[in-house]
Amino acid sequence: MKNPFLKNCVFNIFCLLLVIAVCLFFTGCGLFYFDTAGAGGQKATAFPKSSNNIDNAGNPDKANNADNSGNNNSAYSSSGVNDKYTAADSSQNGTTGQDLQSDSSFGLYTVSKVIDGDTFSVAGGGRVRMMGINTPEVDQYFYEEAKEVLSLMIDKTGVFLERDISDTDKYGRLLRYVFAGDLFINLEMVKRGFANVFTVPPDVKYTDELLKAERYARDNNLGLWKISAGYIGENIKEDKANKPGGSTGQSMAELKTISVELIWDAPGNDMENINGEYAGIKNESAYDIDIGGWTVKDSATKIYEFKHYILKSGEKIFLYSGSGTDSEGRFYWNNSQPVWNNDHDTLYLRDRTGLLVEIYNY
Repeated sequence: MKNPFLKNCVFNIFCLLLVIAVCLFFTGCGLFYFDTAGAGGQKATAFPKSSNNIDNAGNPDKANNADNSGNNNSAYSSSGVNDKYTAADSSQNGTTGQDLQSDSSFGLYTVSKVIDGDTFSVAGGGRVRMMGINTPEVDQYFYEEAKEVLSLMIDKTGVFLERDISDTDKYGRLLRYVFAGDLFINLEMVKRGFANVFTVPPDVKYTDELLKAERYARDNNLGLWKISAGYIGENIKEDKANKPGGSTGQSMAELKTISVELIWDAPGNDMENINGEYAGIKNESAYDIDIGGWTVKDSATKIYEFKHYILKSGEKIFLYSGSGTDSEGRFYWNNSQPVWNNDHDTLYLRDRTGLLVEIYNY
């Protein structure tokens, strides 16, 4: 070919085609991945797995574990190919993960401070609230333990952050699923008994996985699910009795039984009839019970604590969500809005030491 210009053009086109072919090959192998749904940047990918071996203290154990139905607990994963999670921060606009200082272009963030069991800060000043879970607040049972365990898993390490639908909460915190190495941190906190599931639509991507992890913690009486030493709710008793191998770790016949009912949907307009929703708590045992220091909590952060009160054998008391003056057997939460969600929620009744007495889930 005598024309130098034409010769160079042919050579350049050949090189370009070769580069495109190589890129397509590696993309097909899964080595390259581009976030076509985000803002055009690269999408971080990681494939965390749950640590499936947990002992009865909520800590990793080398023994192989199976749930109480005999099934292996290694499948706390998404339904995708290879049972792997894909962790990615797909933040797009505003004060989001894109504005945070990252260790690399693949979305690895440096943890600067752990606030509590479900909240931490990252380098650059952003604060992250872990989605789908809720851990104890300050001065609550297991607060320090949850904070410490989260610190051990993520403090001074790089974490991947994955967004669901919502970007931030009303406090401006980033709502994220968190991955560190091979661990799906949100799930680990639940599975080890340091958090309960708390999902708020539309952010429900991992709800099924989180609920499986919570069931594992409940079945094994881990952490927050450790049963009271002297009392047991009818729901928990029935749950343990109907599950092969189910146990509270003590003789249920020796425990004083408590029953709970919950009216969560008040007649008419909830905001105009807050006391139309209430919890009823009955002493089903043959003994009087001092419930001073006992607490009632929803799946979020609303908590009511009973002062000194002797719940007599066979007696039933009522806890109303709205305002009023406490009287014999009637107590008022004094909330300015309803406590219980109309679609789904969970009531936790705990004794004065923080141990679980009863769960009412709907």
